[in-house]
Amino acid sequence: MNTFPFLRFWQISATLLALTLADFATAQTPANPGNGNAKPDAPVKPTVTGKFLGNGKNAAIKFVIVEEEEAFGGKEAVKVIFTEKDPATSKKPSFDAVFGKLGSALILSVDLDGGIFGCEVAHSAHKKQGFSSVGRIKMAEFKIAGGNVTGRVTTGEELDTFGDKWEVDMTFAAPMPAKAHKAPAATPKPPEDETDEPVKKERKAAAGPLIPARKLPLPKDATDVEFKQIVDQIQFNSTRSVEAVTKEFSANLKQQGWKDGAGSLNGKKNAILKREQGDAKLTIMIQPAASGCTVKIFTEGLDWSGGDDATPPTPKKAADDDDDDAEGQVHKALKDALKGLPKGL
Repeated sequence: MNTFPFLRFWQISATLLALTLADFATAQTPANPGNGNAKPDAPVKPTVTGKFLGNGKNAAIKFVIVEEEEAFGGKEAVKVIFTEKDPATSKKPSFDAVFGKLGSALILSVDLDGGIFGCEVAHSAHKKQGFSSVGRIKMAEFKIAGGNVTGRVTTGEELDTFGDKWEVDMTFAAPMPAKAHKAPAATPKPPEDETDEPVKKERKAAAGPLIPARKLPLPKDATDVEFKQIVDQIQFNSTRSVEAVTKEFSANLKQQGWKDGAGSLNGKKNAILKREQGDAKLTIMIQPAASGCTVKIFTEGLDWSGGDDATPPTPKKAADDDDDDAEGQVHKALKDALKGLPKGL
């Protein structure tokens, strides 16, 4: 009996059967989550753990949300907001968080590579409610995947800003905003050729001279003025109301050539002024204090030559101001003289 044809037939049949089974198994395998057909993961439940200390007191941070943020340095960005109180009912969580309406809060502006370029600290245990501090706070283990963002934010140690001590070490997870699901794009490297340096010089010349930070037209009664070059921030106090300071400061800035920017919010109790002039930008937060109000100016694109805490030039007093000062000195002299008289006279 010739068995060769039979063996040949059996080998061909076995091969076809193996190929059929392999195709069937491939069809039943789910799509690779990493390919272009993969669907985004379900939004994670916002979680935050760790510590946020202010002058030794830990804030009970329970909530974290992610908002859209304007691009910075050519990179897409988001705003990560940590709060004690639930921000679900807030129309502007980042605004309410800065002004203490959501309890102690930490507001971070982060590019999609994990670089922190904005940090607002609002801890209920601090003497100065709300300040900006960028440089020492870092984002670690930052990851964007499946429409969610996770990471760990830390200062590494206790910091001292304007006399208030604070420290952060928190791990978080939260859904990304619907319009911010785009993955971070690689920043193109500028060409290193003979034309590179002339282009840089041309751009610098086009920007024009920077506006000196110490030439900003602060209100006439500004006291305790602090210039903080390391954080590009100016802070001062006034004995007048939020509404009065807002009105005068707005008029002064307009006279100096500043234009209204998008996002200003004016109210009798709180105000945020956005101003722009050329490449320079100001975000001015005016909020009530125990006596009068406190003003914080977050700047971008100003000239900070002169170092920190430089005293601004004393404005020339008008004749009326001189009269007021003279009258005040007379009253003080009379009051001091009366203190020296024996009782009963």
